[in-house]
Amino acid sequence: MRIRRLKVNGSDATYHCMTRTVNGERLFGDREKEILRKMIWQVADFCGVEV
Repeated sequence: MRIRRLKVNGSDATYHCMTRTVNGERLFGDREKEILRKMIWQVADFCGVEV
């Protein structure tokens, strides 16, 4: 079972995000991974968060 995430109030925090699939199958190919990375960076820039 997954351990609950700890939320830090009033200070900087670091979170690890990852995607898992059934049986460890690959969800994205190299091209799709790069597109997702670019989208994450764009959203992070817009929201003012550090990736």
